[in-house]
Amino acid sequence: MRRLLLGLFLAPLAAGCGSDPASLQGSDDALKNASTSRVEWKLEGGAVPYWARFRSTGSIDYANDRGVLVLGDSDSQPDARIVFVGRDGYMGAKVGDRMYWERQTSEDTREADRFLPGSSAMTPDRLLKDLIKASKKVEKVGSEEIRGVTTTHYRAHLDRAKLGSDANDNVPEAVDAWIDQQGLPRRIRVPYGDGNDAIAAVVDLFDFGAPVDVNAPPASEIVSEKKFEKLMEQECANAGKDLEHANPLCLIFGTTLESGSDSTRITPSETVPTTEGK
Repeated sequence: MRRLLLGLFLAPLAAGCGSDPASLQGSDDALKNASTSRVEWKLEGGAVPYWARFRSTGSIDYANDRGVLVLGDSDSQPDARIVFVGRDGYMGAKVGDRMYWERQTSEDTREADRFLPGSSAMTPDRLLKDLIKASKKVEKVGSEEIRGVTTTHYRAHLDRAKLGSDANDNVPEAVDAWIDQQGLPRRIRVPYGDGNDAIAAVVDLFDFGAPVDVNAPPASEIVSEKKFEKLMEQECANAGKDLEHANPLCLIFGTTLESGSDSTRITPSETVPTTEGK
């Protein structure tokens, strides 16, 4: 699951992925403002336990391929975040009074990741056109309000053949997008997995045109993968006793969480953070 979390934001730049750079119809101001936005990210699914549910927020500069996602939804939790600058990604956590970062690269990404905000070459003004180009059929599901904005809910049934030669069985059947009257996405939903274990990445986009100030972490704070994992193991050793104040990354790096008489071991390949509702 650690790989999934990172992959959503650290997907390699999709050069030559077949996207049409032409924008959707909309006002000049709307298209200009679409170069940046704030985002709220979550994973949802019926198999996700209640104690692993939280939302994360951040901001992305699509024009300059950089962004930040702050993990967790409580001010009482230690700082944990993901930063990407171009093709470089960083996972960071505050341990004690200091930030530590691990530099990451994403190797195994899914073709549908290109429709999520992040370093995937997705830009808000062309999302729907890209979905249409990559799909067998795009249907209108209905009209819905997202964060006070009226949108049209589209469901794109992806065509593996149109996604390119690298497409495989991991391509989801459909991606959902909620598009406003200016042609900009307000919500994107990409499913992962099937059946009872299925989850979905859901990203809301809002505050288009918001300023984004993101830089790579200082070199003095970047540590090796081995050291970062050791720091997180120490940080998360007793996280199960006080989940409300635990570092959100403890749900990725592993700890023992107790709920009533049940004790569950979390590993990177198992549970995921999520939340429910709009």
